[in-house]
Amino acid sequence: MTGIITLTLLLTPAAPVPATPPKPVAGYVDRNQALQFSRLVYQLAEQVAVNYVIEKKNHQKELIEAAVRGLYDETGQAIPDNVKAALARSNSAVELVDTLADVRILLGDHPNLTGAKSLFAAMNGFKHATDQICGLYSPRINAFASVDQDFGVGIELEGVVGTRWTLYQVEQGVALGRFGAIGWFGPVVKADALPSPAGVPWKVKRVIPGSPAQRAGVKPGDVITSFNGSEITAETANRLFSQLANPTQIFDPATGRMMPQERRFIFRRGEEKPFTANLKSEAYTPESAFGVFRTADDKWDCMLDRKNKIGYIRLGPIETGLDRKFADLMSELTKQGCRALILDLRWCPGGYVDPGTQIAGMFLKDGSVIAKMEYRNAALAGSAGEIHTPPGGGQYSNMPLVVLVGNETTGGGELITSALRDNDRCVVVGQRTVGRASIQNVRDAGFAGVQFRITTGTSLRPNGKNRQRKPDSQPTDEWGIRPDDGLEVPITADKSAELRRQADLHSLRPADSREALPFDDADADPYRLAALKYLRKKLDGKK
Repeated sequence: MTGIITLTLLLTPAAPVPATPPKPVAGYVDRNQALQFSRLVYQLAEQVAVNYVIEKKNHQKELIEAAVRGLYDETGQAIPDNVKAALARSNSAVELVDTLADVRILLGDHPNLTGAKSLFAAMNGFKHATDQICGLYSPRINAFASVDQDFGVGIELEGVVGTRWTLYQVEQGVALGRFGAIGWFGPVVKADALPSPAGVPWKVKRVIPGSPAQRAGVKPGDVITSFNGSEITAETANRLFSQLANPTQIFDPATGRMMPQERRFIFRRGEEKPFTANLKSEAYTPESAFGVFRTADDKWDCMLDRKNKIGYIRLGPIETGLDRKFADLMSELTKQGCRALILDLRWCPGGYVDPGTQIAGMFLKDGSVIAKMEYRNAALAGSAGEIHTPPGGGQYSNMPLVVLVGNETTGGGELITSALRDNDRCVVVGQRTVGRASIQNVRDAGFAGVQFRITTGTSLRPNGKNRQRKPDSQPTDEWGIRPDDGLEVPITADKSAELRRQADLHSLRPADSREALPFDDADADPYRLAALKYLRKKLDGKK
């Protein structure tokens, strides 16, 4: 095949041969670099083509075309006609690799494609040949569903999310020598000179429950003005962020072990007096099961209505191990004589399948169907067909149950809800859910420990109905989970957002705080009030 570069040269008039080889002009990209980059992209495309939920003819070629689109999108340019023609002529692996390398050379040293940015642009471009939730993610995608970045202390900063953050991690890792500069373009920038994605000032976007920051009373919206004794300014931000993003440990001669280093933050909250928090970068488990209030020993009391013995548990991300936490809360409710439960999944963003099925199984009889899984390649996925209640479940198969859902209930939250509803084990109160039933797995992207998340299957309701909302789905189509007749909660978008904010602050209140919060008042929450009314009436009928 005649490549793009070769074709361009053939059309260029010959020039006199200089006495000495010229230095590369600005914009020059070495072909060996371009081929290394191209082969990495193609290798990932091979994995995606084999595992993606929908089998497509010539999918690898379509993925390379999508990678090219991703590169041009990143530079703000339209794909030239000669590039489109070269892609159309390319069919074999060698041809596709060469054409992608040619494209990368043509784009030169564009600032949006330096370092690892080309790999991110091309691989994230695969979304044009798959779906919008396929893409590159931080290595921490395998750790906790709820954590994007937290620097080991439990805070996320505005601007430090998604691709922007993952790219910084790669660039810093290369600068510090943790990773090789594979598929890299241009010089390696020193770690303390990398542009901080947090900008100035550093504003806390999220605090993770169960973390050192949560226990210290840090809240979303707080501004970090000083870190480790240095003021955060435009001049110091890059250097200080590099220190923040690279938690270090110190050797403890007394124990012979590496210990987390304590780091000093000064926070500003509105017009209040700034406060100092010394936070250790330490291993912790994000908290994602919440009750009515925290006890003095930092546990949750989950009895919402003590007179009628109605319990309440709210779930966040479905983390690994959440089923054990949930079982502990249910055990404590049982000791208190709990007669009915409100399970709040309004802000459950999904997570892992196994703990979700374990939680649903606690309320279902043996042999009940929890979900039906459909994979294009069940052997590679490792499972297929129906998921039934796990062994040892069913402890609460007769307990009256209300499940709260809303327009943010996603994935794993929808799986739990549909499992309980289709087995006639609950009533559903609230609003229609998101409608996401994609099953995803991760694959090594081939550089710097970065993972590529790929859709490998779809989860159906136990009754076989569709849960996935597609781009062309209509309101009358089957997708998501609707509340039961007469139990829909009419609510404005502003009120819904305010309830979410109140619930987040409620989950962050430290154990030693006696501060009253709006979310303490269940009667002011239309969802919980509707659930309480329903269960009180049901329990009165059982007397």
